[in-house]
Amino acid sequence: MSRTTQSLFPHQKLDWTISRLEERVERAPDDPALLLELARAILSRGLYHGGGERDCSQALAMTRKALSDDPSNVEGLVTAGLCLIGMDRGMGAHRYLDQAMGIDAERADLRLALGKLEQLNHEHGNAVKQLEMACRISPELWEAHLELGRALMLLARQQGHPRRLVERAQYHLVQALKRDPGTEQSTLLLKDLGVSCMLTARYREAEKFFTRLRDHERYKHTATYHLGLVAYELGKYKNAIQHFRQFLRDKPDDAAVLARMAMAWFQLGEHSRAREACHQALMADPDNVEARYALGCTLLEEGSPAEAMKVFREALRDAPDHMPSYVEMVRARRQGGDPRWLISALHAEVANYDKLAPGGGQARQTTRKRVRTVLDELRSIGPSQTGAILGAIDHTQSEALRFELWEAACGLATSAVADGASQRLREPGRFYGPGLGGVAVAAATAVPEQYLVDGLKLEEADLKRAAVERHPAAHDVQQHRRNLSNERERARSYQALLLLSIALRRSGAGRTLLKKWASTADAEMAVAASVGLALYGDAEASQALLERAKARQATPLVDRLLQAVSPAPSRREPRKVDSLEQTACRTCGRKHEDVTHMIAGGDAVICDRCVVHITQHRASLTAPDEATCALCGRSHFESAGLFRYNGVDICNQCVQLSLGLLEREEIDQFLEAW
Repeated sequence: MSRTTQSLFPHQKLDWTISRLEERVERAPDDPALLLELARAILSRGLYHGGGERDCSQALAMTRKALSDDPSNVEGLVTAGLCLIGMDRGMGAHRYLDQAMGIDAERADLRLALGKLEQLNHEHGNAVKQLEMACRISPELWEAHLELGRALMLLARQQGHPRRLVERAQYHLVQALKRDPGTEQSTLLLKDLGVSCMLTARYREAEKFFTRLRDHERYKHTATYHLGLVAYELGKYKNAIQHFRQFLRDKPDDAAVLARMAMAWFQLGEHSRAREACHQALMADPDNVEARYALGCTLLEEGSPAEAMKVFREALRDAPDHMPSYVEMVRARRQGGDPRWLISALHAEVANYDKLAPGGGQARQTTRKRVRTVLDELRSIGPSQTGAILGAIDHTQSEALRFELWEAACGLATSAVADGASQRLREPGRFYGPGLGGVAVAAATAVPEQYLVDGLKLEEADLKRAAVERHPAAHDVQQHRRNLSNERERARSYQALLLLSIALRRSGAGRTLLKKWASTADAEMAVAASVGLALYGDAEASQALLERAKARQATPLVDRLLQAVSPAPSRREPRKVDSLEQTACRTCGRKHEDVTHMIAGGDAVICDRCVVHITQHRASLTAPDEATCALCGRSHFESAGLFRYNGVDICNQCVQLSLGLLEREEIDQFLEAW
């Protein structure tokens, strides 16, 4: 096999090729090279052209005969392993492939075989690693890209379809399709790409793929169903119903499609038709959870909450992890004015969490989702539910869950404090004082910033009125002046605390306001504004505070305070370099016009070509232990890998960011052209 070829196996005119090779084998039945060539052609039909186990078995017999003359023939060992994988015989395949690894580990077909073996063992992560290596060894092989794309899709399904994994799968499926794998595989690839487009919300592109497949005899039903899903996601509910009806002509009892159609009718407000479709689905499959969910939603809209609750409970009894049903049930209880049920549900879910096996299993994840769902509804009721949430803490020993409940209770309590403070901040002339300022600081993140800004507005008339209303009657002018002086001090303390509250919100508008106060207010209020700016990490404001402290011999105290309040350096987020920026790659010196894209962060700029090189040689480019990423600042402890190339350190997250940009651009170009 040449590393520059586009395929590992023969695919074009395969039956004719096999027939021709069989004739040659009849004339020379003991030629091992000829036997192996025929075996690989038959294996190709078995693996990629519908031949199945029978062809794999026939190819294995020929390969074993060839290996009897040369037991160390790596191509023969790999072929035998692939034949056994095609027959679901992993143990036998393992022996052949282990032997091949000991002779030549740098073969794309060997890595492809090992990847398929890992898939056979349901080790999708290991399969991806082996198939990535196959693609690095021979990047032109469409079989390697095809298998890697499918392995990534399986891994993505296992992990809940994270977007980056699906995009990586999409990229390799596109690479396989671009290399013209033949009509049969191309058609299957269109289906896989259509599904991946739906998972990445590229519904328009998915629609094109499935429209193309609608006339294909083998895939027309799948295409029609997915066209219905696409139309539903695009909000074209009538079109979705038409596609689902077309699908149901051939499969009238498909409960999944009937349930989908019910939701489309529900979205159109056709509740009687939605209910009818739900009943049809449940007649075909009484346990279909999506049909029960659709029926429950319909009953709620029709004003039958008791019946809806019964349906949701039945759905959750058979499918406890079906969160849409649980969410609707909890929301309906809150809308029905039943906080006692919500509190009881919260305590029950929290208590149940400790009874489940530790280790992050599906049951525990579902319980945490349920707890968050109930907490969301209790928050919407208001601060009155703070005590109920705090009471739930005693039902679990899980520190993580206890902390989540504590945070929720604190959030509600803060909201209550913020509501009261907001009311008084609307009338600062009546309520100003250190007490209100302290409350504003405590609830700063929950008080609307405009209220804090408006609360700063005090007039001399407000102070004079307070000097009269807040104090006993003054018997002389001197006493009145002392009362007024006290109110002025209280007002300044109050305003200083409000400036601190504004700083705690970390908004751009707040920073501008503080800069204005620092430059225009009197010395003492300027200090308060500078303290606020120090919370933003403003070096100039911090220096001004230190100079003032030096003049008053308080430098150690202010220095300690600044260290306590100064924000930690924020992680730099790498960005794509604009094509108009005049810059060059720090590792190779290439300019923007010489590469596809560059990413920048910190003091470094790295091009996509260098990132690809790092990916291909990462095993030999590990950075020293003390290194940090030049782009984002991550260390070895914060990253899945850190690499040094030409004196520049780059972490795995930034490598993936660059690769993602490169792959996404190629996917976009392909989909646009297609």
